[in-house]
Amino acid sequence: MSERDMRDARDMRPMSLTPPTSLTSSKPLPLTSSKPRIIGAYGGYRKTLSFGYVCLVYHATTTFCRRNYDYKNDPLGKTVGQMVGAARSARQNIVEGSARAGTSKETELRLYDVAKGSLEELAGDYEAFLIDAGIAPWAEDDPRHASFASAVLDVYEGGYSRHDYAEYMLAMRKRFAPFLENEDPIIAANAILVIIDRACGLLSRQMQAIGEIFTDEGGFTERLSKARLAARDAKDASQGAPTCPDCGGAMRKMIARKGRNAGKPFWSCCDYPHCQGTRPWKGGV
Repeated sequence: MSERDMRDARDMRPMSLTPPTSLTSSKPLPLTSSKPRIIGAYGGYRKTLSFGYVCLVYHATTTFCRRNYDYKNDPLGKTVGQMVGAARSARQNIVEGSARAGTSKETELRLYDVAKGSLEELAGDYEAFLIDAGIAPWAEDDPRHASFASAVLDVYEGGYSRHDYAEYMLAMRKRFAPFLENEDPIIAANAILVIIDRACGLLSRQMQAIGEIFTDEGGFTERLSKARLAARDAKDASQGAPTCPDCGGAMRKMIARKGRNAGKPFWSCCDYPHCQGTRPWKGGV
């Protein structure tokens, strides 16, 4: 996993534990408490290239459908509805997944997977359009593919303002418009397929990175448990809990589950299982 992939995975969820004060901004407020973190970082999807490419796909798809489907070749509007719906699903599931990152890694990953699936579905529609026109999608060694592959998004360096991100996206749309919004539907369809593949690749790598972060840092349930134990340990310490005979750290009351002392309380080191220190219970503190 590259450093960039790990950064994108973390950027999907910038440090934000408090709600925004404005309905027009998602800018997180600074932390003011020293208590253990329970709600994880979330909401940084605008900082990722995958979201930027998915936005390009969505806007290009709405333009493509307006130009190339009408009541004659899509009388019920089903093709347009499916294509625009798939592009929108990819975009909005990234937004929701990022918003849920603070409390559920599983939900976050599932929503990113749905976003990727929606992109693959949309790619199928563009492939069908080209085949129906009697043309195969560009090969990777096609000069047109190579000339378009050099076009890349700038990394968004702005804040969390919707206005600032919209300005950025308008500038990126203008850069990619000669291909993605080309009036020739064959060029447009091929270019959109290139960007869909690029977005899917980025999402796959970010999902892998998020899984690795979860392995290292744990999830919401673990943070709740750790916060509760920390509060209990602090209370015990304030009431005179003994120190560990092995490491000198704090101790907590535990109940023996097996052996001749099963059901009886004893003091256990708070750093268990790293430290095995214990003391006998003498009536409590």
